[in-house]
Amino acid sequence: MKAIRNCYKADFNSGKSGCPIDYGKIKGAIIVPAGEKLPAGFDGEDLEEACHEDLPNRIYPVLTFVEYAKNGGEPQVSATGYGANKVTGISAQTDTFTLDGVDYGLHAELLKSKNVKRDVYYFDEDGVLYGINDGTDVLAGIPMSCIYSTIVPHPTSSAEESLTISFCHLDAEKSQQNYDFIDTDVDFEASLIGLVPVELVVDENSKYHIVEKIGGYDRTPEFGPIIATSSNASAVMNNVTAATYADGALTLTVAAQTTPSLKSPKTLYSKSIKGIVQV
Repeated sequence: MKAIRNCYKADFNSGKSGCPIDYGKIKGAIIVPAGEKLPAGFDGEDLEEACHEDLPNRIYPVLTFVEYAKNGGEPQVSATGYGANKVTGISAQTDTFTLDGVDYGLHAELLKSKNVKRDVYYFDEDGVLYGINDGTDVLAGIPMSCIYSTIVPHPTSSAEESLTISFCHLDAEKSQQNYDFIDTDVDFEASLIGLVPVELVVDENSKYHIVEKIGGYDRTPEFGPIIATSSNASAVMNNVTAATYADGALTLTVAAQTTPSLKSPKTLYSKSIKGIVQV
């Protein structure tokens, strides 16, 4: 029998959902490794733990968004000669969000891996998670060709300082054709904790401090008392056998000819130290 073909593009559906969604304002994004997904049936604790996972299984939240601007993603229409117009494709699409504040640390981290292909979920104020349907029962993230940020570090005569993050769709047409979402009971803003790069530094009195890499904000009063508990010093730090905390600083007993350091975010998280990673 001769091979035959069908014109599947001639078949389409034009009905409306029996329960149209009331779209809420997008409040943030969850960046995941390309091809990876958030698990089915996740809750807030699952997300918080995933933010502290060992690489390459870590997820990266970015929030809070206060403004959205769409660039591209439009049908490209042209004619050949005197022929009729035809849609020849969909233009490249970039989703740009303005954050609620300027953070140089976040900007620097985003620039480090700006051209790494990753997948992205968006979530809104009503707990709806947006991604794409990849033919399975689990919502997938939207593939992105690049993710980058743009900063205006200081107020101008007509505007405040600002930080925007832009998500460039790998295939705008597929993103739109397979767009999907799920309704959840998760409070995303409360559950998602992005990691801040920190360093362990020594002052002139041989006392140790945990400080943010950019800006040098001292986080020792926040985490020092936890580290200093008798059961936690060696559990959360490498090459340390004991620790005490007083007056905003840590005194560490360090193994001979070694350098103390914080353990992985996953280990720190298990001891209630959240949101930091030593670099």
